[in-house]
Amino acid sequence: MKLHQQRTCIGCRTVTNKNELLRWVLKDGAPLRAVNLDLQGSAFGRGAWTHGTEKCVQQAVQRRAFARTFRSAVDDSQVLQEFTAYEDQLAASQLSGKHDESGSEI
Repeated sequence: MKLHQQRTCIGCRTVTNKNELLRWVLKDGAPLRAVNLDLQGSAFGRGAWTHGTEKCVQQAVQRRAFARTFRSAVDDSQVLQEFTAYEDQLAASQLSGKHDESGSEI
């Protein structure tokens, strides 16, 4: 029996399998630090985890959970921009990979 690593979403505070969450990492910059998505999960340093929903990311921003997790001031508007770009990229990749019922690409 293989156990899955679990993490807590900093937005909704739900404990979930790591592979169902998005990892965020801190990128140095001044005066506020940028928070970037780590889609491969291999970036160096402390990570923060959220579900891939706008609701959880918004809750994390409202609760100042990114700043608390990273123990540093972060640019909340940049977090929201990063998530919006991620959603747009995800939607575009889903549209380009649509298939009909037979499995043939449309």
